[in-house]
Amino acid sequence: MRQVCNRNLILRAGLCCFFAALTEVSAAGNSDGGQDAPKKQWTRIEAVGRYTFRGDVVADKDLSGIACISDKYCLIGADEAREVQVVELSRDARTLRILETLSLLRSGSEIDIEGVAAEGDCYYIVGSHGISKKRGERQDNRCSIFRLKVDPETGRPSGALIAGSRVPASLDVASLAEVLRVDPVLGPYFGQPLQQKGVNIEGLAVRNGRLFVGFRSPNLGGCAFVLEIPADRVFGSKSRPVETQNVASLHRLRLGEGIGIREIVAAKSCFLIIAGNAGSEPSEKYTDSEDYEADRDFFLFTWDGKGPEVHKIGPIPDVAGKAEAMTILEETADHITVLMLFDGEKRGRPTVYRIQ
Repeated sequence: MRQVCNRNLILRAGLCCFFAALTEVSAAGNSDGGQDAPKKQWTRIEAVGRYTFRGDVVADKDLSGIACISDKYCLIGADEAREVQVVELSRDARTLRILETLSLLRSGSEIDIEGVAAEGDCYYIVGSHGISKKRGERQDNRCSIFRLKVDPETGRPSGALIAGSRVPASLDVASLAEVLRVDPVLGPYFGQPLQQKGVNIEGLAVRNGRLFVGFRSPNLGGCAFVLEIPADRVFGSKSRPVETQNVASLHRLRLGEGIGIREIVAAKSCFLIIAGNAGSEPSEKYTDSEDYEADRDFFLFTWDGKGPEVHKIGPIPDVAGKAEAMTILEETADHITVLMLFDGEKRGRPTVYRIQ
């Protein structure tokens, strides 16, 4: 019965993707807002160098998020930790120097940090909001999203740390769990295993105060999903749950069957998306896995932030581990240079790519 229900849900999601395409393309053609379309479609990506970390990196083989608040200061996070680290980036020396380690929560299980984004004087950090891949355990800390206010001139938190901890006083904490649980498309997959199309966040971008939350899973009818929601609505009153009616949008992106979002970054005129397996490798508990291929490449896409169509630049070369974190170093009319980190590689193997 569950398989029949899942097939029906996937069929409906595929039809939703089709009709959403008609609606969103029409709306995009009549819209005066949003960013201008890229002047050209990028067609090449090549590895052009490496960076090196200086200092002790927390959970250095599990790095899964990076964002820069300025040309000099960044924040990194790992999916096996409750901490993030302030980093000084030197373009001349090609180094990432650890300046400070900050706690996001005082206690409990890992947050499963999967995305970091930055805008203005704020960092945003999001947990996977999924259950553990191997045992299917539900851990509350995973259903967390954070806003950290910092001084862009120093990269460090505004104000003091909470007494007796490394938790910044300028940190806000919220959750997207209720938003996902009641969503008509994603709700049936919330709390399900990643091997069975369970909801799992792996990317986060921010533009003009709106968060773009990228989902690794589910992939339904060849579509991956991005939830767009104002940051101020997420981090609003702590006395009531997040309300999304009329303020949030669920975008369906035609990445292809079995492909999920592993990172999303806001560029000047588009979004860059790292994509790979939507599903996870089988585990002892979940021996059958949907939307997973052991030898599947990681790909780079661009998206205009509006309709369902994406542009596939191509497979990411020189991949080691899992491509799950990216920040933009330079963007011109002729190229974009990005820095990627790889989950599963010691110290993240920071690699520079040029996109043309």
